[in-house]
Amino acid sequence: MAQGKKPTFEQFLALFVLTVKELAPVADPAASWTLVGDENTRSTILDNFKKKVEETFGSELVVEREIIFLDRSLESVAVQLYHVFSTVFLMEKINAKIRARMH
Repeated sequence: MAQGKKPTFEQFLALFVLTVKELAPVADPAASWTLVGDENTRSTILDNFKKKVEETFGSELVVEREIIFLDRSLESVAVQLYHVFSTVFLMEKINAKIRARMH
């Protein structure tokens, strides 16, 4: 996957909130994630967000399905997703350097 520039958390959160707004009338990062539609709505939001992150920032976002059921604020869900994204981003960067040294 093409390596893009890592977003700041603020950029990541803004994209997450924007994605939520597309399917639910919730825009406040302090709002409860479990009040954002039903399980299917939250699942669709996560799928859409994953695609946007990967297209925008060029790194995979691994979304664990239990995130759908977290009883936290939108911002807290974004923090968890950002942590996972940052880990994968770093791994991809390290792997790219290793591959470059092999050639």
